[in-house]
Amino acid sequence: MLKSFFKRSKQSRAGDVYASLVARARHEDFYSTNIVPDTFDGRFEMMVMHLYLIHSRLKDTSESGRRFSQELFDAFISDMDAGLREAGVGDQTVPKRINKMTRVFYGRTGAYDEIFEGEEDVASQLHETISRNLFPDTKSTGHCVETQTSTLAAYMMHEHSLLKALNEQEITNQEVLFGGAPILNKTEAT
Repeated sequence: MLKSFFKRSKQSRAGDVYASLVARARHEDFYSTNIVPDTFDGRFEMMVMHLYLIHSRLKDTSESGRRFSQELFDAFISDMDAGLREAGVGDQTVPKRINKMTRVFYGRTGAYDEIFEGEEDVASQLHETISRNLFPDTKSTGHCVETQTSTLAAYMMHEHSLLKALNEQEITNQEVLFGGAPILNKTEAT
């Protein structure tokens, strides 16, 4: 799904950071430990979460930082488009699916922004939002889903704080923004 995209954008900084984002969102630790369902929806939610983390950090930066953020979003849309076409989705259906993915991204962005900007019980609100987005069919959350969403909320808070500590140039000039395995055993952000 990503091979053609990476060939086209290998030389761009946004392409390198996007590749890092994809690698982190698809890191096996999320899926092998059953933190995230290994489904299209689970992987899509992780892509959106990681794209949001960078997008939220760059939204209040310079014009070049906002352009970089837009390039990352454009790479995401191109990647999703290519993936849908590779999966055999028809040419007339692809734009409708991309439109829906875009609406989902902006809906998640709005919800996450509200949580992080409000700073009131961030962990609890993230837990609830992640649960609703990642496990929409779960009417009553069991212990397993509680653990999964708490782990992801703590992970997201941790990554959010790490990115907030970086300046715009440190983000846009890094080829590997999300390095190594995700830290998933935290119950609180550091």
